[in-house]
Amino acid sequence: MTIQPGVLVVVRHGESTMNAARRFTGRMDVGLSDAGVDQAHAAAALMRDCDAVPDLLISSPMLRARRTVEVIRTDLGLTAVPVELSWRLVERDYGCLTGMAKHHARELLGPEEFMTLRRTLHGTPPPVAPDAGVLARCYTDPATALSPAGAGESLHDVIARVGPWWAETVPRLRRGETVIVVAHGNSLRALCALIDDLDEREVHDLNLPPGHPLVYDVASDGHVTPRGGRYLDPTSAHRAAEQIAGEGGT
Repeated sequence: MTIQPGVLVVVRHGESTMNAARRFTGRMDVGLSDAGVDQAHAAAALMRDCDAVPDLLISSPMLRARRTVEVIRTDLGLTAVPVELSWRLVERDYGCLTGMAKHHARELLGPEEFMTLRRTLHGTPPPVAPDAGVLARCYTDPATALSPAGAGESLHDVIARVGPWWAETVPRLRRGETVIVVAHGNSLRALCALIDDLDEREVHDLNLPPGHPLVYDVASDGHVTPRGGRYLDPTSAHRAAEQIAGEGGT
């Protein structure tokens, strides 16, 4: 019996209210902007057109990801499809940058340090002050191994926590299942780094636009193709990714 390839559909949540304000969001648990809701609807429309019917929806437990899943699930009539939440898909913790306007962070740090903290594998923002008001709005889950909100993470740290989730998900895909995963710019950059074995330069240059489904096929032997995935609307997705890069990246 030949097993059809499994399908992994990767979706970055729609624009959040903090994204719209051009502030570092990280672990702040905020909802979608109106534009973000529209992006979630657009992602659902693209998946409907390509007949991507999932066996499972997996989401970050943060509000903006769950709201995106809710829109996709409703638009595609997937109320019978289970939704799993994984703390390992939570967004990167930006430490002291959390909630800060991006233009202010660039002025404060200088262009080189700003890009080091934002885009490289090992750049780690310093922790936020323990009494900072922003912590009250941050997602945390003491029942897991998630780091305390505000501690700061590098992308390498995020890759380390996403890795076990990916290892647990691969067997489902190898059995031919279709899985839609909805998470964040950096937790999905981490996932793509694992899937595609990206080097540091490729990680630096990777930007995933919100609301643009990225599709991978997974063979029964675990081989994933194509490298880098394929967007369902490549022209619009690449244009949106270039815009993100022009603003300093995801």
